[in-house]
Amino acid sequence: MIFFKSKKGIQNNDAENPAINKNLQGIIRTIEEFSDEQREIVEKFKTAMEVFTGERSLESCLQALNLSMQLANIREKLLEAHREYGHLLENELKKLIEQEKRKL
Repeated sequence: MIFFKSKKGIQNNDAENPAINKNLQGIIRTIEEFSDEQREIVEKFKTAMEVFTGERSLESCLQALNLSMQLANIREKLLEAHREYGHLLENELKKLIEQEKRKL
């Protein structure tokens, strides 16, 4: 997804509902933080796997395993943040559609 490429804040164009913008900003910030953390863990995991393939030691195996578990955990959190973001946008879209229907 490219929704989070920019680290600029959400512009508050919707003066009627500043809570939605605040929620969106919080969710986007959370997703950006989790994405940054995921990138860091992936790099560490790659390095740990290289060490493990060279050494084949129990310690290097446990290090790689630990990083893979951290990666799975952060990906679960990231998925949940994306779900929350999607639900928030879906609810706002439904509200806008209903408002448009009432105008007609």
